[in-house]
Amino acid sequence: MLPFLNIRCSSGAARQIIAKRLLSRTPAQLSGHNKWSTIKHDKAKNDAEKNKISNKFSGAIAVAAREGGPDPTKNIRLATVIEAAQKANVMKRVIENAIKRGSGTGDNKKQLDQMVYEGVGPAGVAFVVEALTDNKNRTIGEVRACFTKFGGSLSPSLFNFDRKGYVVCELPLQNALTEDQVFDKVIECGGEDYEVYENDEEPTKDKDGNLIPLPKLLEVTTDPSDTGNATVELKKDFKIKQVGIAYIPKPDLVMKVEEVEVREKLDKLLQSLEDLDDVTDVYSNTEEN
Repeated sequence: MLPFLNIRCSSGAARQIIAKRLLSRTPAQLSGHNKWSTIKHDKAKNDAEKNKISNKFSGAIAVAAREGGPDPTKNIRLATVIEAAQKANVMKRVIENAIKRGSGTGDNKKQLDQMVYEGVGPAGVAFVVEALTDNKNRTIGEVRACFTKFGGSLSPSLFNFDRKGYVVCELPLQNALTEDQVFDKVIECGGEDYEVYENDEEPTKDKDGNLIPLPKLLEVTTDPSDTGNATVELKKDFKIKQVGIAYIPKPDLVMKVEEVEVREKLDKLLQSLEDLDDVTDVYSNTEEN
């Protein structure tokens, strides 16, 4: 696991190494290698899993279309999540309907509201839950029930997090960049932080049966208002894998939970929230073991 490299853009632009990555989970653009992502690219074992994955991609596509418009040629966030959905074998009809639903152009013209719910789980762990819903009463009831079931409650928690944009890119396998060159690219695009880490997608094989190396991934963190411009700049040099907005735990408010029983409760709470159809993102401030 590679360290998180924190850029300070004041004079001298010093880089600080933080030993631990943070566990802050969200479907975001639905790829397993992003540290906020909860939807993995594992092959679905049954129809229920396939439906769950399709539902989560549908929500992410609708959010991207709602925020940036229905045209993927003009909305790179939408384009990246569509590409990820296609790789996960999400049906074209599901993708098209999600775009219509998010942009308000479908047959069902119900108003979709993007909601943010704050909650506290076992051991005082903070959660932020994002949802896209056409029935706010239904959704808040379902979210509240999840927290109550596992000993938590809806309670203020946003103060534990910073809202940040992120862009994930592939680093070139050939003509690899030095660390200083990567750093310069991040500065040029207006990034605040970055991390380089291994790609955990399943590798493919060439015609001789040899595994094809996977490129490392560069994840750039930005101010939410700068994410679009950063993406445009990074696209000049890298293949874009993901674009999104996430709630990142503040370093001094990250919690380390070591008790096995408590971690199991937290995992069950997280899973129950993710299983809700309206929920698009879930974040917590627990540190990865």
